[in-house]
Amino acid sequence: MILNITRGHIEVKIGDKIALIPGEMFRAKNGKTGFGVYLDQIEYWEPKESKQRITSAETQAIIDDIQTEFNKNGFTLEVDSA
Repeated sequence: MILNITRGHIEVKIGDKIALIPGEMFRAKNGKTGFGVYLDQIEYWEPKESKQRITSAETQAIIDDIQTEFNKNGFTLEVDSA
């Protein structure tokens, strides 16, 4: 579930965990909000000081969740894998 979106990250909650997903907001061609996510910067659950790593399976679940919510609202999600 998306909790918050800023110009530089999306805050999501998956189960009982929260993560800040880094990226950039942009204006999509359809005039609605778009967001580019940087996969290589998704590392830790909040608080980052706990050093609880986000696994590749959890990363995919996060991206899937964001994509589902964006699709419902006509928003664009771009995923940068490198």
